[in-house]
Amino acid sequence: MTERLRQAIVDGEVELGDALSEDKLATRLGVSRSPVHEALTALEQQGLIDIKPQRGSFVFLPTKEDIENLCEFRLMIEAEALRLAMRRRRDETLAALKAAAQGMQEAVLAGDHLRSSHGDTAFHGVSIENSGNSYLINAYRLVSGKVAALRSHRSTDAIRGEASAEHFEIIARLEEDDMPAALEALSNHILKMAKRYSVEPSQERVATSRASRSPSLEHFAPLLD
Repeated sequence: MTERLRQAIVDGEVELGDALSEDKLATRLGVSRSPVHEALTALEQQGLIDIKPQRGSFVFLPTKEDIENLCEFRLMIEAEALRLAMRRRRDETLAALKAAAQGMQEAVLAGDHLRSSHGDTAFHGVSIENSGNSYLINAYRLVSGKVAALRSHRSTDAIRGEASAEHFEIIARLEEDDMPAALEALSNHILKMAKRYSVEPSQERVATSRASRSPSLEHFAPLLD
């Protein structure tokens, strides 16, 4: 239950700010309200759901300041993770970064929005998972769902193309063993994301995005209130 709802938010199957009805979810799934409530509470702890007393549960809707703070946190975590990963598992880290970057580029060229978002998430997860530091890994998991959701909800074709190119720039600096340049490229990339994700998508893009989604929630939709 929790993971399915999480994936619906992360993959853009429900919109940021949408209301989620416990009653409708419980009825559609054929369960009591208790597991639904527990799932929404768990997602609130991940920052994906806002539970407002007397009003209900809503998919998170970040402000510009929220996104800027999120990217500042990402920069601190990802920069240190990259240093550790390249020091401890250089070859494995580079190979995984290249595979993720290539996968995202192929998805961008194919116009596969969801796969490109997954590729973007995979790229940034490489240094985290190869850092060898469990505390750092757990800290990043506190925000990874929000970051992945923003990629799905706020990216455009242009943003995805730019982000893909920036990934290859980071890899190029790492292959040269120029860590200062790689960290500068990573910093610029993440801070650009703060600006890119702070812009609401146009109604035209939202309509196009919705039309292109697989109706994977139909078996228990509607999720929305």
